[in-house]
Formats: sequence, structure tokens, C-alpha cells
Amino acid sequence: MKRKHINIILVILALAIVFIIGKDFIGNKAGKNMDNPYKLDVDQFKKIDSTTVLYNEIKTFQVNDSSPKGIAVAGKQILVLTEKQLIRYDYSGKELSRFELPDTANCIAPVTKDQIWIGMLHSVASFDANGKLLTRWKNFDENSVITSLAVSGKTVYVADAGNRIVYQCNTNGEILSKIGEKNEQKGVPGYIIPSPCFDLALDDNGFLWVANTGRHSLENYNHDGSLRTAWGESSVKIDGFIGCCNPAQFAILPDNSFVTAEKGIPRIKLYDQHGVLQGIVAAPQLFDNGWYAPDLAIDVNQRILALDFDRKQVRIFEKNVNGNK
Repeated sequence: MKRKHINIILVILALAIVFIIGKDFIGNKAGKNMDNPYKLDVDQFKKIDSTTVLYNEIKTFQVNDSSPKGIAVAGKQILVLTEKQLIRYDYSGKELSRFELPDTANCIAPVTKDQIWIGMLHSVASFDANGKLLTRWKNFDENSVITSLAVSGKTVYVADAGNRIVYQCNTNGEILSKIGEKNEQKGVPGYIIPSPCFDLALDDNGFLWVANTGRHSLENYNHDGSLRTAWGESSVKIDGFIGCCNPAQFAILPDNSFVTAEKGIPRIKLYDQHGVLQGIVAAPQLFDNGWYAPDLAIDVNQRILALDFDRKQVRIFEKNVNGNK
């Protein structure tokens, strides 16, 4: 009988403990207000050695629109793409002109020969310098999310985050090939794109680079779609990329070095052509606690232009005198 009584007491105590823990858990809104011992403290990764900062911010101006989407440079003018318009500014931040777009815009390609290529969600269009529509393709499916464009001669590269593929097209919109599909014979691992962050660019030799954000790498492709080289790694260290999907944005300088922008912990970094970190363009302290990586453009003087989506600003960075390594 004593053993039976002891068992009953143990059961009652166990139920009481479960009740107390459950009450506390519910009182804390299913644990949402409780401290999470496994929570990643990202503040420690925001600290930057000031001696590694290679650039100074020399100019900032506000975008006259609530929905900026992308940035490009055309000679002495800065083009800011918004959801419904393309706005031209001079370097003082003065608005020069704007024109309406036929659909919701998502990205803009570097400008070539006064022809402006813009990616909508499911289509691609080109305009002349005055905003006249020259061509528009509607040959992508409803799952498409066009996130980046690059143009070389009669070839247009289109990054589609929705279908996790890069299309090589001619200027008439005909799809010539698909780049990045998993192919062991060509050494292509396939894209992992957890979010609509899927950027691409062409280097000075005309080779295509694509941000495989889920793999935290930049991949370089031959013209036949085979993988030429790649660099980048997932790491909490400053020379790596952390989070779900970085580098979210990137641009390539004339010497084939890379400028990258990250989301989660917004920061802009400079790497050489082999992917070796050279230093910092803009430290996390220069950004708000927003989630978006700034879009990037390079001008003829090799200044770095960043479109800050949280502040809705164009921010211009120039290499400082002592910034050469």
C-alpha cells in the first residue's frame, strides 16, 4: 500500500509541474515572450574594424517616390527605378525627368547606348532615353519573378527567382538557353534561391556571374552554360556571407573586382576578382535595422552608388585616399 501511495504522490507532483510549466508557457504567449537560449546574437557580427573601411560616403539624396526598386547610371545621370516610374537625377540629387512604366517594375539593367532595359515581374521591356517603349516580351510564366538583367550586344540575361533559373535571350525575347539548371556533367550544382534575391552581372570579359544566394556563392559561367568558377562561403566571419540568402546584390568594377551587398545585416564589401576580401565599403552602422540589401551601381569614376530601400535614399561612396591596399 505504501508503494501505491508513493506512486500516486509522484503522479500528482508530475501533473503539478506540468501545470505550472504549461501555465507559464501560455502566459508568455506560447513562449514568444520567453528568452530564447538558441537565438543568434547578430549584434556581435555588426562590429567592424575601422581600419578595414576603404570608402567614404560623399553624397546622399532622397528619392522622390515611396517604392524604389533599382538603380543604374547613364553618363552623368543617375536612374532610379520605382514600381511605376523611372526617375532621372543629376549628381546633386536634382530630379531631371521621369516617365511612367506600363507595369510594376522590379529591376533595371546597366544602361547601354541609351537603351534602358527593365524587368517587370513576369516580363521584360526596353525603352529609349525619352521613355518611349521599344520592345516588351511577355514570354515568361506566372511563376516568374524577374529580379535582375544584364545586356551584352544582342544578348540579354534574365534572372528568374520564381523559377530559379537564368535565361539567355536575344533582344527579341527568344529564349536561347537556360543557365544554372543542375547538371553534373557541366559541374553545375543548381540554384538555391530561398527569397527573391537573385542577382547577376557581366564582367569586363563578358562572362556571366550569378549570385547563388542559398549557397552563399557567386558563380561564373562559360558561354555554353558550363560552370567556369565560383567563390564564396557561408561564414559568420567578415569575409563570408551569413543569413539565408547572401550576397543579395552585387556589382562588378572595371578591374573585375566585386562589390557585394547583404541583407539581414546590411553591409557593403569589396572583394578582388578571385573572391578575396579587400575591405569594407559601408559598415552595418551606416544602415538602419532594416532587412533589405541596397541595390548597387558603378559609375565611370568607379564610385559605388547604393540605393537604400529602408531610407529611400541614393548613397554615393568613393574610395578614400588611403584605401588602396
